[in-house]
Amino acid sequence: MRPYEKIKSPHIVFGNGSSLESGARLAAWGVKRCLVVTDKGVRQLGLVDPIVDTLKQAEITCYIYDEVQPDPPDTTCIVCADLIQQYHCDGVLAIGGGSSIDTAKAAALIANFPERPTDLYAYSVHGDKMSPQLTRSVKFVAIPTTSGTGAETTGSAVISDTKRSVKYSFLNENEVADLCLIDPLLTVGMPAGPTANCGWDILAHSIECLVGTMSNEYTANTLLDCVQRTWQWLPIAMKEPHNIEAREQLSWSSHNALANAGVPNGHAVAHALGSLYHIVHGHACAMVLPTVIRHFSESSADMIQEIAKRINVPITGNAVQDGNRVADTILDFYKRCGLTTFQKTLEQKGVQETKEAFVEKMIPAIMVDYKVEQWLPPIHTGDYRTKVGRICEMIYEEV
Repeated sequence: MRPYEKIKSPHIVFGNGSSLESGARLAAWGVKRCLVVTDKGVRQLGLVDPIVDTLKQAEITCYIYDEVQPDPPDTTCIVCADLIQQYHCDGVLAIGGGSSIDTAKAAALIANFPERPTDLYAYSVHGDKMSPQLTRSVKFVAIPTTSGTGAETTGSAVISDTKRSVKYSFLNENEVADLCLIDPLLTVGMPAGPTANCGWDILAHSIECLVGTMSNEYTANTLLDCVQRTWQWLPIAMKEPHNIEAREQLSWSSHNALANAGVPNGHAVAHALGSLYHIVHGHACAMVLPTVIRHFSESSADMIQEIAKRINVPITGNAVQDGNRVADTILDFYKRCGLTTFQKTLEQKGVQETKEAFVEKMIPAIMVDYKVEQWLPPIHTGDYRTKVGRICEMIYEEV
């Protein structure tokens, strides 16, 4: 049996209408002044005001920051931290997708730094300033309005570096939310495109963790369940945006898909695709996932067979053949969800890129992400340019 570590996790309340417990929950902690972090789109959908009303009813003063941007830049996180200090907040409430939650998560920690940071990259895994002694002084509540990122459950924020044009993990266990209110009703009505992107983030988290170096018996059954539920219910949610059971199933899978199983290895490549080519994160994850399966086909043969059973792929007992079968099925499924391969996506954007140029751009962007260290066989050691380059070529060559 593999050893594992059960990391710090938030208090989770799952259920329809749970977001309306916000005010009472924050008031019970004695919170008096709360910064609400969201984006203009979520606010315009009318999802923020009913939640904020519960804070006002609990006599909590609210300040709303709705300038969150997709793929949250480091500068926005610092600005948000400044507001926490400026308003003397003792609570932070994130309402939105992964970008809002990661912005708030990072800002809540930064606000308690001994000095105002000028470059958050120094606090990434490649810097030397992040420390478990850096703690949060405010209560933090996360309410996801999408079902995919799982950002509400983790102690890591994915930040876009405005100087270096890379994404990196701003990682500290003290970022973990005090409370997650997971209300599937907030996702009802989401259009098919965003639903697909979120669903593929769930599948990528689940499958990458299952085949990865930190896969373990504690979480394997839950993650396999996430794969099976998402595979079944994602097409239904896309076709029937107001199907409440479909939304419940995806919301359940989303927050359980990062359940202590370690690091979603393929995300090192998906983050590079997002930062360099501005591809929506879930779509980028879908592009990478068949290659992940092909690469891990022999080192994680038993787990890939288990995944095959959950998505109804017949197995042969030959590791490479089974890996290719599962990878091909994943590729077909993401196309049926309306997502396109890398080359097709560039074509739609009106961008021309040779395979050689793509590989040269991607290698350094992948290597700055610590998740690249979680591939088996390893791709970050020795002649890493050839190994990482081959991963990129496989993605480019998918048709």
